[in-house]
Amino acid sequence: MIQDGSVGRWVEIAKRADLPPGRGRTLQAGGCFIALYNDGGEFFAIDDTCPHQGASLGEGILHGGMVICPMHAWTFALRGGTCPSVPDLSVACYPTRLTGDAVEVELPEETA
Repeated sequence: MIQDGSVGRWVEIAKRADLPPGRGRTLQAGGCFIALYNDGGEFFAIDDTCPHQGASLGEGILHGGMVICPMHAWTFALRGGTCPSVPDLSVACYPTRLTGDAVEVELPEETA
């Protein structure tokens, strides 16, 4: 399920081996730029664009379940997309799943 409760479409975004634990990268799927992170073998997908200044969160640093923006060090939770230092800001999160060695992300229908 997507954050707002609507049903989306599952799209392969990467192979498990493409992203080692502790790493992230920006990928494109369904017209969306998504920051995909491997946090200890669990995959998380969030919107790639930092709402503060537009930096790529896929280029950020992963630390303790948080992504640190490379531009101004704002942090965003991989679970929920919240920004602890600015509670009114958040980034979209997308459900992920593993199907064999494929990492899939659920995108809203309008972008899938």
